[in-house]
Amino acid sequence: MQACQYRPLPASLQRVVMHVDFDYFFAQCEEIRRPEIKERPVLVCVFSGRTEDSGVVSTANYVARKYGVKSGIPIRVAKAKLAQVDNALFLPLDADYYRQVSESAMAVIKEHADVFEHVGIDECFIDVSQRVKGSFDAAGALARTIKQQVQERIGLTCSVGVAPNKMLAKVASDYNKPDGLTAVGPENAVQFISALDVDKIPGIGPKTRDRLAELGVKTAGDLASFDLFKLMQEFGKKTATYIHNAAKGIDDEPVTESADGDRKQQIMRIVTLKKDAQSAEEMYADLEEICKQVYESATEKKAAFGSVGIILILDDLENVTRSRALKAHASSLDLLRATARSLLDEAMGEKKRSVRRLGVRISDLQDSSGQNTLFDYFSTAK
Repeated sequence: MQACQYRPLPASLQRVVMHVDFDYFFAQCEEIRRPEIKERPVLVCVFSGRTEDSGVVSTANYVARKYGVKSGIPIRVAKAKLAQVDNALFLPLDADYYRQVSESAMAVIKEHADVFEHVGIDECFIDVSQRVKGSFDAAGALARTIKQQVQERIGLTCSVGVAPNKMLAKVASDYNKPDGLTAVGPENAVQFISALDVDKIPGIGPKTRDRLAELGVKTAGDLASFDLFKLMQEFGKKTATYIHNAAKGIDDEPVTESADGDRKQQIMRIVTLKKDAQSAEEMYADLEEICKQVYESATEKKAAFGSVGIILILDDLENVTRSRALKAHASSLDLLRATARSLLDEAMGEKKRSVRRLGVRISDLQDSSGQNTLFDYFSTAK
């Protein structure tokens, strides 16, 4: 595998980054192959198999969202919200098809990138600084071209954020969805982000947002002016420094790529347990099988992994994740199994939990064959 390369910009050239995010991706893929359903509520779901209505909504189109349906809610709740709608569609995930659409759309975007960083099945970063010669006017025109070509060639709408760095670009892409384009130049970056709620900053989740609110911090502007030392006391040095800088629009992380694709890609399997589990021991057999599936996918792709993680989805739909970086990249089933079990024991030993779904993820992949590793989304237990 070739190492990720970052090409430094000339000091005189303004950095210009785009974040491209495919709108309501899974549901939009279904609309592409069945255009006649666009005006109907379309929900792509992860069915657990326990009952006809058990499972969760993965993605909903904007027609469905008008009725209060959103990702992560139980299917039965979504059906209740759509009870008065007689043409709603509840569809199962088709991961292979979504991957094909994603790869086609990413290929279009990559044509316009100086540097291309694949983040996930429905999003990417591109650095276009040299292509547009540091001009945000030229970058806005390029973003419109990208949006137009992705829609014409693939049928997808996407939202694009243009900014001087990755963090601001990601925030901007989410600012005017769907089918949006938001450009944030360096001269108005602070003004743009300071008015936003703190949870618009990538990495600030509900718990951090709520704790910040207790401290009187509600907007990014509030956060930017808050005492950094007090933030460190609350969240630790690394997190506090990141969110404090982000609130000021500061982010120095480069867009990176490598010849063999994105090292941040992952292989993941999530299954629905036959019954909710309250202890790690109850899940050992399922964990063993999931590890084997993940390992088989990694072996097929000749991928070594540098990190192992587990995912627990609780009966109230809260997500609990634990991960561990390995000392060196590995391709051992025994190591994968032992690490995943240790993480499961750790997560279940912290407090009483009732687990509905269990997953294993490997990431920081190295592929010795030079083939791209694949993101494997969901697998439902039979």
